[in-house]
Amino acid sequence: MSPDERECADGSRRSVRIGGAGGFWGDRVYAPVELLKHEPLDYIMLDYLAELTLSIMAKQKARDASAGWATDLTDWLRAGGMTELHAQGVKLITDAGGANPEACARAVLEVARDSGWNECKVAMVVGDDIMPRLPVLFELDHPLEHMETGESLAESGERVIAANAYLGAGPIAAALEDGANIVITGRVADASLLVGCMLHAAGWAENAIELGLTRQDPLTDWAPADVDDPLEVLAQWTVAGHLIECGAQVTGGNSTDWETIPELTDLALPVAEVSADGTVVITRAERGGGRVDRRTVAEQLVYEIGDPAAYITPDVIIDMRRITLEETGPERVTVAGARGEPQPDDLKVSAAVEGGWFASSSLLVSGPNAIERAENCDALLRGRLAENEDLVIQSEFIGAGITLPPGVPRRKEMIGDPPEVLLRWAVRSDDRGQVVRFGREVAPLVLTGPAGVAGYGARPKPRRQLRYWPALIPREMVEPLVRIEVLTVSDLPRSVDRLTLVRQRTQRFIERLREELEEREWARPLARRLNPEAKEMLEQGHGQEEAHG
Repeated sequence: MSPDERECADGSRRSVRIGGAGGFWGDRVYAPVELLKHEPLDYIMLDYLAELTLSIMAKQKARDASAGWATDLTDWLRAGGMTELHAQGVKLITDAGGANPEACARAVLEVARDSGWNECKVAMVVGDDIMPRLPVLFELDHPLEHMETGESLAESGERVIAANAYLGAGPIAAALEDGANIVITGRVADASLLVGCMLHAAGWAENAIELGLTRQDPLTDWAPADVDDPLEVLAQWTVAGHLIECGAQVTGGNSTDWETIPELTDLALPVAEVSADGTVVITRAERGGGRVDRRTVAEQLVYEIGDPAAYITPDVIIDMRRITLEETGPERVTVAGARGEPQPDDLKVSAAVEGGWFASSSLLVSGPNAIERAENCDALLRGRLAENEDLVIQSEFIGAGITLPPGVPRRKEMIGDPPEVLLRWAVRSDDRGQVVRFGREVAPLVLTGPAGVAGYGARPKPRRQLRYWPALIPREMVEPLVRIEVLTVSDLPRSVDRLTLVRQRTQRFIERLREELEEREWARPLARRLNPEAKEMLEQGHGQEEAHG
């Protein structure tokens, strides 16, 4: 029975309870388990992806075909989360699939099998990854122009690491309608995680099937006949998703009023109570600290929205200017007044390209006149690297007012004379050797710079820089490729090939060793030989394994 079919004692439909259990990959790992144990829910959603997270995951997947997804997911599922989902019938929706939804889905199924939930159905939503289709898209005159600079990705000559379109709620709802207990996606819009739940719970997905509609059709067409204003309902649902997508941020975490927030050590996660008619109440788990009031909700409402008159999502464009927030009970805020405009013609693409090499390092400068000595130390480093013309150096004097807004003068009476300043450098160059030379010049400043310098680490390792490339693409170039696959435990092999695991782990070790050798000029020829020779050895081992059956 779907949540909207469960009625209150007076015969009215009760609201759907959706928990927001995390806001990024690295958020409190086991918090979802506590939320499930102590709070009645219909759905639980977790947003793991930031703009560049997918780029990092894509690099991981390139090194290891089983990687590239948010591994925190299986950590908390193994720690009791899967058992709670099964026992309570709560459905999980998450974008933890990242760059590899297939691998993530199969890892989740393994946890389900190990917990005894053999009938668990895990759906994966793919199609957001447009990397394989870039040549075709460029030929079809979709150059993916940078949204800020107008530069064409097709003509840039940059090496693309990842390119993912933001999908909407439709595929999530379809997966739930197919009976999925857990839905794993790649890149979807954050708020769409909740909207997908509501499309299912409120009967929109079922109605769309009856009408013969597809995921390419606007969600407003999915609405049952008794919905007076589908755009307004979609807008309200999307605002609800936006409010809980960052987890405990809406319950007082990161609040400007933080000193008045109770029990920050045990911050409760948020719960959105959402109705089929678009009524939204934001509350929190009863167990734990934090606070939900007009202020905490308002702070999250304006977080990362851009234009409040046109907050754009794949599902609906929202006008937030008439939204009202009313405290309707202890720890309860009713949200109303969101207005919707039809879905955009284009979908946003989050791409990343290689942008040369970068490294960072820091020194602690202490004692009287710390700012002046830090500035002198910075000048010395720059002077010693002056011949490296392509090396871009950014310097930060942490503790000397670097967080002041642009245009605010850093007056001495405001900053004072701090007892120490952390001098941090970040450098980049297309020439890896120049970044290496920067690393070699930091440590010598301890003995050849101003007195009172300490706290340095090892020479920083040059790393490939990823440059964010936001763009737009016509919706029809992405949506037809969305694929939903529902897997069950029976789709998993009953035994794992140990030699396969050995090969994978050996290959990962060789990759790390090769990267370390690349750091040393004398070892680079060996590093370049290592990977092909190791690959050949692994392939030979695989052939011998097959020969032995």
